[in-house]
Amino acid sequence: MPPRPAFFEFGTRNFVCNSCLSALRKRSPVTPSLWIRHSSEAAHAHAPKRAKPRSPEQEAERRKTLAALGLLKKGSSEKPTVNFFNQSETGEIHQVADEQEFSRSLNDPGGEIDSRLKELEEHILSVSDIADDFKKMGDKAEDAEEEGGEGEADKRGQQSTQDTGTNADDLVDELDNESGSFLAIPIFGLQGNRQDRVHRLNNWLRRCNKLLGRNDIRPKDIQGLWKAYSSARPNMSRRWHAVPAASWDVLWRTLSADHSFNVNRMAHIYVLAKDMQQCNVPLRPDQQLLTLEAMFEDGWHEEAIDNHRRHVSTLGANPETFVAFWQLGLQMYCRVGDLQRAERMAGIILESPHDVDPRFVQPLIKLCAETPTAVETGFKLYRGLRARLGDSMTIEDYDKIISYFLASGNTEHALFIFVDMMMSGSIDLVGAKQYPPNIANPFFFGKWLKRLIGTGDLEGALGVLRFMRSRGVTPRPIQVNGLIGAWLRSGTADNVEKAEDVGWAMINTRIQFVELRRRQASTPSIHLYPSGDSWPRASLETFCLLAENYKERGLSAKMTSLWHSFQDAEIAPDSFMLNQLLSSLVQDGKADIILPTYQEMIRRFDMKPDSHTFLSLWRALPVNQFTKIQPPNIETEISRTRALFAEMVRQAANIKANRDPDMDNGVARNILHSFRKLSDQAGLLLAYRVLRRVFDYSPPDMVVFEILLGTLGLERLARRREGSKLIQARMNLDHYLAHRHRELVQAGEINDGEEMPPYVRINEAGNFLELQLEAIFAENEGENAQRLAIEAAVEMGLQSEASAED
Repeated sequence: MPPRPAFFEFGTRNFVCNSCLSALRKRSPVTPSLWIRHSSEAAHAHAPKRAKPRSPEQEAERRKTLAALGLLKKGSSEKPTVNFFNQSETGEIHQVADEQEFSRSLNDPGGEIDSRLKELEEHILSVSDIADDFKKMGDKAEDAEEEGGEGEADKRGQQSTQDTGTNADDLVDELDNESGSFLAIPIFGLQGNRQDRVHRLNNWLRRCNKLLGRNDIRPKDIQGLWKAYSSARPNMSRRWHAVPAASWDVLWRTLSADHSFNVNRMAHIYVLAKDMQQCNVPLRPDQQLLTLEAMFEDGWHEEAIDNHRRHVSTLGANPETFVAFWQLGLQMYCRVGDLQRAERMAGIILESPHDVDPRFVQPLIKLCAETPTAVETGFKLYRGLRARLGDSMTIEDYDKIISYFLASGNTEHALFIFVDMMMSGSIDLVGAKQYPPNIANPFFFGKWLKRLIGTGDLEGALGVLRFMRSRGVTPRPIQVNGLIGAWLRSGTADNVEKAEDVGWAMINTRIQFVELRRRQASTPSIHLYPSGDSWPRASLETFCLLAENYKERGLSAKMTSLWHSFQDAEIAPDSFMLNQLLSSLVQDGKADIILPTYQEMIRRFDMKPDSHTFLSLWRALPVNQFTKIQPPNIETEISRTRALFAEMVRQAANIKANRDPDMDNGVARNILHSFRKLSDQAGLLLAYRVLRRVFDYSPPDMVVFEILLGTLGLERLARRREGSKLIQARMNLDHYLAHRHRELVQAGEINDGEEMPPYVRINEAGNFLELQLEAIFAENEGENAQRLAIEAAVEMGLQSEASAED
């Protein structure tokens, strides 16, 4: 009779690792006979030569000599003397008294068992003493009742309790400290690191046992216990019989805890179940089901299914595990694509008298949707599920089933389910040759697209768009733009490629429409119709999405093509499209054509620039490029910088209408440093005054110090020897603010002892920088300061030439 197979037949992977294969290839063949001969010769060469046996006369002489020296004991000829030695953990060797003590040292190294037994004896004696005390208390209480009634008994009972209460509490604490002793895995027979690993595992078992009682298991506890178990597992594999059953229970309850943070739950269960089977620890029915699931999740699909079949008569017939067992089988067969057996599992569950959640058929619906010949079966299963759930069917249930059909390309069935969800079953499209108007319109489909894009099902949204076009429903540009934006935000290469393909298809539709409109105007008697794949016409948002993506990726060539297409599309542009184009040109190093491009856009389309536009223009100036300006060209660059500032002054109304505080601060900082780098002190002073009074700019302390110290890197300056300059500038600003604080207190604008309000301090710091710039300009230019300031004001558009001559 063949032996009974194990409860679970775990699979084994039969393979040889690469390192072993390489070692086997490198191993040179050895002739067995030669090896045997050489080894025999070596053994004979090193073996000690056997002494010749002594003659009786020699033995008698030897014993006489030993007796004379006092080394011959009585009876030594009958029984030889044996000395026993033991080696401690420190490596010291000492002699053991007799054979009994030597045997005890082998069975109990270090005397741990003896010490443990003594502790237990002491605890037992303590408990017996307390029991005697309580017995005496009971006797005294009975005597007191007989003598003085219940009052006297209560009095004496309280006194006795006070006398013995301290000892009882101490004993309870000691017993609590020893409460985890039943979990301890024995460590006798182990030494060094092996003993430490098992001891560490025991500590984690005690800790997790307490946390399980409080239901307070955390991720670090599961990780710590698994790490300790994995470390001690090789040592315990040689002595599984020594692991207590309670330890296996704590390991299972902790490592199989169904928490979201226990991401390696199934892998832990699979290893733990294998070890418990080797230890012959019986698994409960629920543990057996988890083991089957873990085996399947670990990749042993055939083995898990075979074990599932073997337990049909046990777990499959047990009322406690019936539903879970057959649902697990359904899920496994659906995962491997066995539709026939999956349907059989579902039929068994449906025909059973047990209560079950109807949602168990969702894996089967997914499998049917993925099988071309069973799509209708899957849709019927959905209708049956909807009928059983009724009003309890949630939107999440609908979304999940819709995703099954969309992922498999069955968009029409997905539409039927979406209509059921939106119309509560009042409209049935199954078998309809033409959809009603309230369904076949871009607004209804737009709701579906919005939901799919919101849930991240971009591939499903693309399938819905294709289905709309196949049914003659043209989507709105805003709906397609939403999908293009989602594709571009994902950042994946496939999605970006899809976004570009759809975006350019919409652009081509727009250009075709413009061309047809032009031809129709020239030949009104001829009616022209567009041709193509019925994508909607691109809008300004379509161009902006592609332009922003090309700018971020630095694709200037595609940006140029997009700009030419934008001109052919005849869409009224806005500043955003212009800003993306200019920024892309700056990144591509084409600073010389930025200003002409800007001027052409303003002239042709009457666009209204904003602060983003001028940030690109200021960055394109040669003074802000990584080029050194030669002295003969400085005057030319100063004139160019002043002219750009004059253009900014002319567009002040548009800039202030579209204010962006962060961008405004960046532009202002760029302007001030542009004049500073050119040493244009007149232009710097006037530009700063205009920024403050016209554009409401208030510089932070960092910009104040940068302008005064002439640097863009205050941190680098602080680490050098010039760091004292920064300290002096800070002291000058603090001195000025303290002086102004006293003046404001005297003027009654703020109270004495009150700090300067933040907005007042920012304004005073700006006044400090303006005073410093005025002083520097007057000191360097002297009598020419007035004339140079007027010339700069004319070039910067702050004063007309006629008023300057007056």
